[in-house]
Amino acid sequence: MSRISRKYPGKSDQEIFVRVDEVMRDVARRHALDYQSDGAGLKGTVAKLGGTGTFAVRGGEVAVELKYPMLVPGSLKRKVEEDIERKLDRLFA
Repeated sequence: MSRISRKYPGKSDQEIFVRVDEVMRDVARRHALDYQSDGAGLKGTVAKLGGTGTFAVRGGEVAVELKYPMLVPGSLKRKVEEDIERKLDRLFA
């Protein structure tokens, strides 16, 4: 399992959730992934073929956890994680 987190000082949890939700919906649409979000709980889940990604916003921070099926190559995992990190780094840019 991989974990990625970013803090956004000066942003409310709701502001962060709205932006992350937009990014995750776009990623899910482009890659034909199942996506569910919980606006009240400020969290969401994306899944496909045994792999899951979850995110939650709390205290001005978003935390993303990724679980991959056993047969996913390390290079693909790195690509996915780098893409998520880039999107989170530019979330309010």
